[in-house]
Amino acid sequence: MFLSEKNGVFPLNELDRGSAAVIAEIKAEPGGGRLAEMGFVPGETVQNGFSSPAGDPTAYLLGGCSLVALRNSEAKNILVKIIAEQKERCNI
Repeated sequence: MFLSEKNGVFPLNELDRGSAAVIAEIKAEPGGGRLAEMGFVPGETVQNGFSSPAGDPTAYLLGGCSLVALRNSEAKNILVKIIAEQKERCNI
């Protein structure tokens, strides 16, 4: 269980490597701001891909198609909830 987990919702930066979640809420930016422009919007799926050797930034697979790197300071403003399974949506 995640330290800050409340009702199954916790910050993205606490998502285990390889785990998938759905974005529940974006904090700190009205309307999502830059994060929304990058595709981090409520209802979108996100998966922890891998971290740099120092642990920051982390690459996230967004919507099954886009690989986006975020610093932990940014990822902590994205609240997510674990999903049972992730459906493949990208046909590349």
